[in-house]
Amino acid sequence: MAKPGLIQTNMDDLSYKVNGLAMQTHNELKAGHAEKFYKRRLAELCLNAGLAVEVEKRVEVWVGDKNIGYVILDLWIEESMLAECKSFSHSLGKDEIGQTLTYLAATGTSVGALYNFGRRSLEHRRILAPRDVQEWQSSSYRFIHKSPGMKLPPLTGENKSEPLPPIRFKSIGGSRIYVEIPSPTGAAIRLSVSRRQLASQSAYSSSGVDIDAGGRAVELMKGSVRATYNESVLAGIGSFGGLFDASALKEMKSPVLVASTDGVGTKVKLAASVGRYRGIGHDIVNHCINDILVQGARPLFFMDYFATSKLNPEQTAEVVTGIAEACKESDMALLGGETAEMPGVYRDGEFDVAGTIIGVVERDRILPRPNLLAGNLILGFPSSGPHTNGYSLIRKVFEGADLQSIHPELGCSLADAILVPHRSYYATLYSFLPHINALAHITGGGFMENIPRVLPENLNAVIHLSSWQVPPLWKLIQEKGNISTQEMYRVFNMGIGMIAIVDKSIASDLQASISEPTYIIGELVRGERKTILA
Repeated sequence: MAKPGLIQTNMDDLSYKVNGLAMQTHNELKAGHAEKFYKRRLAELCLNAGLAVEVEKRVEVWVGDKNIGYVILDLWIEESMLAECKSFSHSLGKDEIGQTLTYLAATGTSVGALYNFGRRSLEHRRILAPRDVQEWQSSSYRFIHKSPGMKLPPLTGENKSEPLPPIRFKSIGGSRIYVEIPSPTGAAIRLSVSRRQLASQSAYSSSGVDIDAGGRAVELMKGSVRATYNESVLAGIGSFGGLFDASALKEMKSPVLVASTDGVGTKVKLAASVGRYRGIGHDIVNHCINDILVQGARPLFFMDYFATSKLNPEQTAEVVTGIAEACKESDMALLGGETAEMPGVYRDGEFDVAGTIIGVVERDRILPRPNLLAGNLILGFPSSGPHTNGYSLIRKVFEGADLQSIHPELGCSLADAILVPHRSYYATLYSFLPHINALAHITGGGFMENIPRVLPENLNAVIHLSSWQVPPLWKLIQEKGNISTQEMYRVFNMGIGMIAIVDKSIASDLQASISEPTYIIGELVRGERKTILA
């Protein structure tokens, strides 16, 4: 039950939790540190408590049609509450309260927390958004970071009969909140509904872009995205950029960042034709993980891009949820992304997915190693299916076929066989990398083009085609499409999605240690950096 005189809000539970974490921050660090240390520690504690946090979030400031600068929120928590952190030996005063009021107006939120960690006991004030606060008018201007050459409206106009242009803030959701600072009535902060704003949104909608659909998509996916956050993530959904704390890399001897970007390709058309979207999210993440794993890297964070002709929130959320699930499986943060609605660029009902991954590896552990020699053996690791390659050919081969029909030789429907998600080899292989000389991800280009990418100029890879059982899907594709064996191994993975090149002396022990079936499918011989099918 609320205390007498205490105004209740719908954010009281969140405020109470953050206040407790602020107290813990003060108890741990005590007084006497710079503000940034308290801010950083409070953000860490919020993240550990399962709260989404953005540190030093920028909110644009507009006057008329000009972006004149920005304000910076110390902490933006759960996309609904702001917290300002100070470290003063004196008590909080009018300026700090005015700053928090300005930020409440800028975000359109109702409650802000103001903390002073610089005194013996934590000083805390809860600030509620006002409708009219004349006395904070001049204070508000102090906390706007103006771009060079930009000016704010004067506090008083020469001709008081002409209203001054209002300040507008680009809010968390992307729309602009109109705030009259100063206002014709003398009120320093007054939120207002703008007919011009509504009209512009209507015009945008009439062009084929639905802003509200984007918001619904974010609401549907944000729980899955937040589940990928770890202690290194400092900014949540809605930021202009993702923030990732890289301080842990200082514990490494010589860290090297590894980056890769890719797309799913035309597999998305088959997935859309049968309404299967979540697997596409797994496809893009796992493909990218494998691409940096072959250089010895472990993943740090991922960023996605989803573009479509017309945004369907449920469809978009399914894809991004799949992305988040795959990130979670590899303990990787989904740090950010972009959802784009582009009528006229994509045909009706079409969409595309791409992603970028960042990983890290010690410099002296980068693969391939320089000790590749003739006589090294090639271990093959099973694929889960076609992964993300060869789908233009697959679509041509099965054009007009019923994807939902059961094929006895496959033991499942055609859709099940060709749309199974691309698997990740990270969990299987990462701990064994010190014993591996090279890895090759069998993606676009198949055996013929991917294996030579890790070979020196004087070696060939000989692949024995009889050394593993090719899954029936590839036999069906080859027969139905009348495709040569050479072409099949140039386009598809043929049931082997990753190969490892290892010393002959350890191959058997390594196979026994790995928790899934592997096959010795070939060896290195002297040659000219080619793949030879035997």
